[in-house]
Amino acid sequence: MAHTIWDKLDGIVSFWTFRDISNVRMEGFNNKIRWRIKLACGFRDHEYFKLKIYQLPEISCVKKL
Repeated sequence: MAHTIWDKLDGIVSFWTFRDISNVRMEGFNNKIRWRIKLACGFRDHEYFKLKIYQLPEISCVKKL
């Protein structure tokens, strides 16, 4: 176990140093891409689909009341 901790020491120290940084935004964006892929069944134009992916940061996935 000590050998494993020694091998992973850089990652452990980075976790405790940069604890407030996370990849939540990237995971959310990946979920938006997966959502768009589910909606895209039938898209034949790959360029149009690529444009729709570039448009995703402007789209809100939260339902408006």
